[in-house]
Amino acid sequence: MKTRHFPAVFAAVAFAVLPARAGNPPSTDVPVAPISVTNFAGWAEVFVLHNPALSVAVVPAVGRIVSLNYKGGENLLRMDSSLAGHVPAAGKIETWMNLGGDWLWPVAQSRWTSLAGADWPPPAALAERSWNGNAWKDVDGASCCLLSREYGAPLNLKVTRLIKLDPSAARVTVRQRVERTGDAEVPAVLWNISQIGGASRVFLPTDSESALEKGFKALLFGAPDDRQLTSCERTLVYATGGEHKLCSDSKRAWIAAQKGGVVVVERATSDDQDGRHPDGGCAVEMYSNAGLGYTEIETLSVEKNLKPGGSLQNLLTVECLNVSTNLTACDVAGEIRRTLGELQPPPAAAHP
Repeated sequence: MKTRHFPAVFAAVAFAVLPARAGNPPSTDVPVAPISVTNFAGWAEVFVLHNPALSVAVVPAVGRIVSLNYKGGENLLRMDSSLAGHVPAAGKIETWMNLGGDWLWPVAQSRWTSLAGADWPPPAALAERSWNGNAWKDVDGASCCLLSREYGAPLNLKVTRLIKLDPSAARVTVRQRVERTGDAEVPAVLWNISQIGGASRVFLPTDSESALEKGFKALLFGAPDDRQLTSCERTLVYATGGEHKLCSDSKRAWIAAQKGGVVVVERATSDDQDGRHPDGGCAVEMYSNAGLGYTEIETLSVEKNLKPGGSLQNLLTVECLNVSTNLTACDVAGEIRRTLGELQPPPAAAHP
């Protein structure tokens, strides 16, 4: 693993080269303080980011966020305790390390067969490796961690993830970028995956203008039982059970999972829509494996056949919400949509 502290000028450059949403340019100020590594769950060099609402643990050795804790509660991300502390062995091709957490793949699964002759496990070109990592506290009080990794031939890609924890809110943003470093024929994508342990429900947006029947489709393992699905206003709710993979082509590009009284909401935004999303236009996907006790919520950018020097970038926003465990599926869906600005908040109660 390449984890290091760095001079202030490096942080300024790191922000300057990463994308910003329209009207919100990246900071070019130097950070106020580097964040030191610590031991965590068996790993020796981990960056732990804190604010009053969230704690986020990032392990460069595995290129993942391995822990997301809301207000001192349990880890919302699934982590396999038998793999805690494990790192990819140098010189060994280890294509799949199912330890859990949150990570990014820069090539869609539909392209894996052309690379390895099968769509599972991940091809050797995506083998597990350590990432470069740095962390600091920014001038606005936000805790930041920058991860980067280069993939050689046949992909020739550099991936950067700038993880930023809001100074006070239960919100993490991840500016994600993939750049072509040499000639290659494989299209690039920003495919983010978060494994949620013990989720009871998954929420996907659905649109009337969808090209998919009912606004979603089953990708693998057949369709779930109708009793597992609830249709709410512009939202599909899946009650976990069995093994299923579903997707939505909604341009709203958000997905959420409920674990107890907490909902993890993820939304990917980008000004770059020149291309097509993988799997027939899917912008968000979910995979549920009841046998292993976890659910994956996934966001996907458009795919692009990048030329050397070309790039693809987006902004992933992750928010945690408190909800009552007594709420119906559609009530929770409404809370998610209000948080995302799709619905107006309920009127305030009148005082006598």
